[in-house]
Amino acid sequence: MTKTPRRFFLVTPVLNGAKYLSAALASIDAQSCGDWTHFVVDGGSVDGTQDIVRKSIESEPRRRLIEGTDRGLYDGLFKGFEAIQAAGATDNDICLWLNADDYLAPWAFATMRLAFDMYGAEWVTGQPGQWDAEGRLVLIESRGWYPRWFIAHGWFNIGCLGSIQQESTFFTLRLLRRLTPEIVETIRGMRLAGDFLLWREFACFCPLYAAPALIGGFRLHGSNLSTQGAQTYLAELRQHGARLFPPALARWPRFAYRLMAAISAVAKTRRPLSDKP
Repeated sequence: MTKTPRRFFLVTPVLNGAKYLSAALASIDAQSCGDWTHFVVDGGSVDGTQDIVRKSIESEPRRRLIEGTDRGLYDGLFKGFEAIQAAGATDNDICLWLNADDYLAPWAFATMRLAFDMYGAEWVTGQPGQWDAEGRLVLIESRGWYPRWFIAHGWFNIGCLGSIQQESTFFTLRLLRRLTPEIVETIRGMRLAGDFLLWREFACFCPLYAAPALIGGFRLHGSNLSTQGAQTYLAELRQHGARLFPPALARWPRFAYRLMAAISAVAKTRRPLSDKP
């Protein structure tokens, strides 16, 4: 087990996200593990988003605002990743991106630090959670198994086995640096499904581990980008190798996967995360 200290570096790409941004920032500020730096990358908001971030920086010096136009969500995201590297992050440090309308549990960083060290992992996800528009936790799924072959071959998407929850998925800077410039440029140009391609690329290098804990969650409020742009999202999935089934057929592989993933999650509860070998 590695004992090298790990820091956390977060990126929040945002455009006109004022409605829910304060809650997302508060969930980061509430972390029980304090060794983190947060980059908010604003793509030209006109709804007061920048003012919210500037006000938060007055009391939270670990947060930084990057302003300027970009090509979209994933271009802004990689601007944040570039800022992480410029800030002196090391290969062993842990990265995450949290959208402006999502949440982290207050123990997320402390728990993930244990998970990375215990598993010797390069990327780790938590049990998927979902909040509603009012900020109430309404769903926790049990998933303890993410087969690497199926991730790499495009099976993890909304039209097949289901998505890997981005808000709960952490990865080392070392893994991020393994992406080729061509793949980075492709992801930067995507509108909605860039995380799908990112996970596929990560799975080519190493397995995804699942920690037996709620780490973060997606806020479903009806105006989510993936909901409003569902057809664009599906088109990008098809373009980048997603395995898709008609809805009537997709339920069967999804059911079989979730059953096995739930059994694996239950088995993992027999060995809680620990900083001891």
